[in-house]
Amino acid sequence: MEQNPDKYAGDLALISRQRSALMGIAALIVCCFHEFLPVAPAGTWINSVEDFIIRVSFYGVDVFMLLSGMSVAFSLLKTPDAGEFYAKRAKRILPFYILSGVAMIFLAGWSIKDFFLNITGVSFFTTSVNSYLWFVIVLIIFYLLAPLYQKLLSSAGNPLIVFVVSFVLWVVLSIIIRGHIRDDFYYGIDRMPVFMLGMLLGNLIYNGVKVRYPVAFWLGILSLFLIGWMMSYLSNYYGYDYLIGVVLSFLPRVALGVSVPYICAKILDLVRWKWLDKLLGFFGSFCFELYIVQRVFDARLHYFLRDHGIWGITRNLLMLVILSLIAFVSSRIVNYLVDKICSLDISKQNK
Repeated sequence: MEQNPDKYAGDLALISRQRSALMGIAALIVCCFHEFLPVAPAGTWINSVEDFIIRVSFYGVDVFMLLSGMSVAFSLLKTPDAGEFYAKRAKRILPFYILSGVAMIFLAGWSIKDFFLNITGVSFFTTSVNSYLWFVIVLIIFYLLAPLYQKLLSSAGNPLIVFVVSFVLWVVLSIIIRGHIRDDFYYGIDRMPVFMLGMLLGNLIYNGVKVRYPVAFWLGILSLFLIGWMMSYLSNYYGYDYLIGVVLSFLPRVALGVSVPYICAKILDLVRWKWLDKLLGFFGSFCFELYIVQRVFDARLHYFLRDHGIWGITRNLLMLVILSLIAFVSSRIVNYLVDKICSLDISKQNK
């Protein structure tokens, strides 16, 4: 496929233009879900709103999955070689991921056996997806399947048809296998439709597909947003998991995973605050590392602040600032060392 010079024109491509800032928003949403606690007095309506926002902030992962799928599609369209794609992704995620496991040996008392079972994903498949950083294992699975899916999207005359067929097959397969696999495993991999949708958007944007009816497009985005929040509300507060979330748990994830980045991108595009774009882009530059750092240090930092009487808004801000600082500094150090190692000419050194 040839790249269309106007591929970044129109509302459909809005999220690609704001991708760095949106990655930052996804990182902050995930941080809110994992680290923040309501600060308003219990029983007040403000406390209820805070509680709901925190509860449904799971969609930060889905925003990341959508953007990641789009980025993967761009990468494979520009360089279709699967080996090169795998090498780049491995360089991006494995060093920091493995080093975090090394840190857990000292911080959590892991044995060498624990380290290998968790880092390789064996515990993910055999014990629980929450053994350690389920998100990374799921992301690796999606990356492994991405070149094959991209070939299907590229070979079809209309990639939208490939997505629709894949989506229907996913629903059917979910219904078939749901009673034969662990609940936690299913909820771990049910981000696949969001990732596939991200790859579809990447293909459409790359090839310059434009939306003819912008009003209808934005009404659809708003409808998805409202549907996603309503389904999340019913699921969280009225026990409708078994009606909405068991087999079709990906529906609110897809609805929010698509609508939130588009709405946020539109707002950023309208206000055009450069300082906000830079701030969000800053968080987006180490969003992957921030996720890992949270899971490694958050409990220890939480108890440290609690034991020193730091609570409320101050506690939430300190959780964000300290974890972000650790993630930013460590990501820069690891990336620098990886780049240095990869640039070494071993053949000359051997001579």
